Amino acid sequence: MHAHLKKLTTAVLATALITGLAISPSASALAPSYPAATQATTAVVDAARPLYPVDTQVPTMARVLEHLATIPKLTPRQRLVAHVTVLRKRIADLGRKQVGDAYRAGNSGPNAFDCSGLTRYVFKQITGRTLPHYSGAQYQMAKKVSRKKAQPGDLVFYLRGGAHHVGLYLGNGKMVHAIGSNRGVKVQPIFGPWYSRHYSGMGRILPA
Repeated sequence: MHAHLKKLTTAVLATALITGLAISPSASALAPSYPAATQATTAVVDAARPLYPVDTQVPTMARVLEHLATIPKLTPRQRLVAHVTVLRKRIADLGRKQVGDAYRAGNSGPNAFDCSGLTRYVFKQITGRTLPHYSGAQYQMAKKVSRKKAQPGDLVFYLRGGAHHVGLYLGNGKMVHAIGSNRGVKVQPIFGPWYSRHYSGMGRILPA
């Protein structure tokens, strides 16, 4: 009887000791500890593993055609506007490229111009259209537009119904024009000391 109590007391003390120290025999057995150096080596190995690209699905021709079918088609009017916008930019760019060329009466390029010869040259090169070599005739054929609605590629006319001088409008109140002897082709404001007094109006050759 005494021996039985002794065994029971020993078992109770052992259980209390394990509980008090928060020891979990099963947990310690399943989670072995590793040295810090081993853990660092494992991290380096994981970082050195190659990364593989994610596979992407290449669209089939049917899907491409299906996508294109969803894009709204331009109306004839929209196509015209887009085309004229490109022409206007090209006209203005070519006009600027003539800056520094000489003025010579009766010439329409490629290296010397009078005022209507410059506008004639630029329009011929960009649009294929031949304008008359006379500022008054260009004024008569151009559609008149207000200064507020003028766009690059329009023409600006001066004196006696535009019969005296013409320039190529660049936008922002500027034009490129062949001024006269010893002055050549320059970019200037459309309104200056002389030009503001003799301004006749703006004319449009391109479609609106």
